[in-house]
Amino acid sequence: MRLVASFVTLLVLIVAPHRALAQSPVATMALSTDRIGELKTAQGITTMIRFPEAVQEIICGDLYDPGTGKGTFVVQRSGTNERPGNEVFVKPVASRGASKMFVKTDGKHTYSFDLTIVATAQAHRMVNVTDVAPPANSSPSGPGADPEKPAPDFERLKAEAEQQARQKAAEIIRNAQQQADRKIAEADAKLAEAERLAPQRADQEIERRFMQALMLGLREAKVSTTRAIAKKVVITIDPRLLTFDDKAYLRYTIQNTSDKDFVFAAMSLEVSDGNEAKPLTAIVNQSKPENALAPGESLTGVIVFDPKQVGAKQRLTLFVRGDDSAELAHLTIQE
Repeated sequence: MRLVASFVTLLVLIVAPHRALAQSPVATMALSTDRIGELKTAQGITTMIRFPEAVQEIICGDLYDPGTGKGTFVVQRSGTNERPGNEVFVKPVASRGASKMFVKTDGKHTYSFDLTIVATAQAHRMVNVTDVAPPANSSPSGPGADPEKPAPDFERLKAEAEQQARQKAAEIIRNAQQQADRKIAEADAKLAEAERLAPQRADQEIERRFMQALMLGLREAKVSTTRAIAKKVVITIDPRLLTFDDKAYLRYTIQNTSDKDFVFAAMSLEVSDGNEAKPLTAIVNQSKPENALAPGESLTGVIVFDPKQVGAKQRLTLFVRGDDSAELAHLTIQE
């Protein structure tokens, strides 16, 4: 018998602490203006608070905002705006946190709560709130009191909650502005770096293409006619046509040795087979943009074209043309 009694005593000592740690899911709180109720909540659990009167207004210092994802507690009221109920439902969206909550009812009562987040086993599921009669000297219903005027404490608490909300909003805006400034600064730095490296990369690309052309090999073709003179204007082309990287390059020079200005309309390449001639697609790069030369002035240019446009037995001719495509001079490149 003594052994059995000792075992039972030991079992009670082991189980008792666990019962002491458990939180009753249903609780009753007697509150007044000078008492703060401790409301224990848990993530995934909705706690209902029932008041003796209809609920008119709720203020929570850390109210969850679905628009920004900020805040810790979701708070809802039963009923509608026209016919409010007397229940308030609180549910945290995080596993830890704390805040203040103030509830104002029809009877001009203001109830204060400390919201905490605890383990699921310790959380309240239902809380019934009852009134504690205030001291006789603290009654707001004395001579001259306005029964419609909200209690001074509620206005102060409301102002504090609004101030806290404004501070959080300002912090969110400040953080967003800092992130935007940082992104803009990073983008500006990348743009400046790209602009700094652009000339170097262009030079590298030119060098790469030139080296590739050299590896593929340079091809030369002898030019038939390298010099022509028209009205004391001398047109010369290099004696060899260079081809590499599937492009042909023809260099020319125009020198005005007369005492008058020389103006021409265009430089063009034309290919002919018998009596039929047609222009080639080519790009003209010139040392000056104007097709005009003062007396004693000269210019240099390079014509780039695809040599596959010219057949082996076709004639290739460079023309200097004036207004209305009139021929001023021509040089035969390939017979």
